[in-house]
Amino acid sequence: MGQTRILGKASMSLLSSFRARKPAPASAAWTERIVDALLQMPAWLPLSRAEARAVAERMQVRTMPAGSAFIRQGDPAPGSGMMLLLDGEVAIEKKGSGPQGDSLVVSLARPGALLGEMGILNDAPRSASCVASTDVVLGLLSSQALKDLVEQSPQAAAKLALGIASRLAEQLRSTSNKLSTLSAVTAAMHPTLDAASLTGAARRQRGSVR
Repeated sequence: MGQTRILGKASMSLLSSFRARKPAPASAAWTERIVDALLQMPAWLPLSRAEARAVAERMQVRTMPAGSAFIRQGDPAPGSGMMLLLDGEVAIEKKGSGPQGDSLVVSLARPGALLGEMGILNDAPRSASCVASTDVVLGLLSSQALKDLVEQSPQAAAKLALGIASRLAEQLRSTSNKLSTLSAVTAAMHPTLDAASLTGAARRQRGSVR
């Protein structure tokens, strides 16, 4: 029990440290890796090399050990910014609706993935948790850094914001399509399920009569 409390305190200390301490500016080597990662993004983020560099130079690099949850579902987003995964693997988890409230891994993020990007556009609480599956390196673009980008490189900031909004809209459409497909499959199976239920009920009734 004592060990659990110690680990819990250490975890909370780690999270507080991540949020409170100012991250170190990216070194030249990491800046180049960030630029390359931004340029390899899909078509929704059409940055030029100069624009990608403007973003990269405002990002700060942080390392997080395996097992640490650096974003927690339900936490407030304001001021926390978004992250670019530069190295390692991150599990994206969502809390279940059951009484136990267990978390379910819904996807795995690998280098080049954006994390927490919705939080840089609005103040809604975090919609999922991010847990480091391995030691990870993150590039952090804080809300203040984004404001600086808007003032000093407005075209890059506009492309970044519009790109993120486009990506989120695409994810929403994808989720909507999946729900529509699930609804259609359920509707198609409904007569079969009803027939199976009636057959099972009839068998149970015959068994009780015997």
